[in-house]
Amino acid sequence: METLLGLIFLFCVFGIPAIKRNYTFDHRLPPNGYRVDHGAMGHDLAMGESRNAVMDKCNRGGYDVKK
Repeated sequence: METLLGLIFLFCVFGIPAIKRNYTFDHRLPPNGYRVDHGAMGHDLAMGESRNAVMDKCNRGGYDVKK
């Protein structure tokens, strides 16, 4: 029983934030008049930034550029 409670706790601490980050990244639209710069996103990934860091930056609007 303690193992089950521990697994549920770990899912709540680590699983739910990861699912929320992925959902926000997949469904986010830039503001009107802006677009997402996928080239810069790919460059950051190629230069070794982690996927989570790139997703967080995109969710904060770090890759939004004017059209």
